[in-house]
Amino acid sequence: MDGLVVLLPCFNEEQALPELLKRLATAASQLQPDIALSVLVVDDGSGDRTAELAAAGVDGLAVQLVRHPENRGLGAALRTGIAWFLARPAGADQPGMLAVMDADGTHPPELLPRLRSALAAAGNADVAIASRYAPGGEEHGLPALRLCYSRLTSIMFRLLAPVPGARDYSCGYRLYRRRALERAQDRFGDRLITENSFVCMAELLIKLGRSGARIAEVPLELHYELKAGASKMNVPATIRRYIALAWHVLFSPGWR
Repeated sequence: MDGLVVLLPCFNEEQALPELLKRLATAASQLQPDIALSVLVVDDGSGDRTAELAAAGVDGLAVQLVRHPENRGLGAALRTGIAWFLARPAGADQPGMLAVMDADGTHPPELLPRLRSALAAAGNADVAIASRYAPGGEEHGLPALRLCYSRLTSIMFRLLAPVPGARDYSCGYRLYRRRALERAQDRFGDRLITENSFVCMAELLIKLGRSGARIAEVPLELHYELKAGASKMNVPATIRRYIALAWHVLFSPGWR
C-alpha cells in the first residue's frame, strides 16, 4: 500500500476546514486498499479556530497538525509541509506522494484519484497538476483582475521558463512524487522555496522542472464562488513578486 499525505496550508480557514476534512475522509475510503491517505494541516498563525478544528479531526481520517506561532505566508507553510514529509523515510509504510491543495473549499478532493492515475498514465510522471488551462479546465467566479493576471502569469512563465507538460503555473492543487521533491531538494537545498507569497507555487514548479521532473495535468473546474471566507491575496503585491520571480529566473545564477 502506498502512502499519500495531503498537505493543507491554512490561515483562518475555520469556515471551510471541517467540511473539507469530511470530503477527504470520503476520498480516503475510496482510495483504499491501494492508497493510505492522511492529512497534514500546517496552521500558519491563524487567529480563529482552525488549529482547534484540525486537532479534533474527523472519523476515518488521520490528521496531524503543525502550527506556526505567527502568520508567515503560503511559501513558509509549504516549506514546513515539504520538510515534514521528506523527514519521514520512504518505505512500505511511509508516504510516497504529497498532495497540496487549498483549504478554502475551492479544490475538490474528489479529483485526487484522477491526479494519482495521471502520474502513471503520463509515462510515470513526477508531478500531476490540477490545471485550469488543460483541455476541459474551467474557471468560475474569479474577479476579473485575478482571472487576467493568472492567465498572463502562466503565459509569461511558459515563455520565460518552460516546464514541459505544464500550462498552469500558479494553481496550488498538485500531487508530487517523493522522488521529485527529493531531487529538487538535493539541487536547490534551502533555496527550493524562497517566496512566502502565493508566487511560491510557480517558483516550486519551475525548480522541479529544472530538476528533471516530468509533469502531467488533469483539468480542474475551479469554482471560486465556493470559497469560504475572504481572500488572503494582496493582488498588487503578488503581481510585483511575480515580476521579481521572472527577473530571478532570467538572471540569477542560483537558477541555472
